[in-house]
Amino acid sequence: MEALKFEQLPNVIATLTNEVRELKALILNKAESQTEKNNPLSIKEVAKLTSLSVPTLYGYVQRHEIPYHKKGNRLYFFKSEIIEDWIKTGKQKTLKELEVETENILSKKTKV
Repeated sequence: MEALKFEQLPNVIATLTNEVRELKALILNKAESQTEKNNPLSIKEVAKLTSLSVPTLYGYVQRHEIPYHKKGNRLYFFKSEIIEDWIKTGKQKTLKELEVETENILSKKTKV
């Protein structure tokens, strides 16, 4: 690293200040998203998140088709569980993915 000259100090300090500001914003943003994932949602909030009606969600809860937590008479949901454990598991495979999967299964059967 080369030595800085006195004339360069204002520019270097401005650059460092901007970088620190960006790092602080990134850290705060990550902390907010972690807090958001850990806060329980009400059934109305889940309805808004999933664009499903509250009665439909109650049906999923009754049939244990959606991840939920129950404390007393209250239902609690977590955004990460709804998105990652429930919505993403319903992904439909593309035709290409099905073809690859079929080829893998058939190639294993012919080896045995």
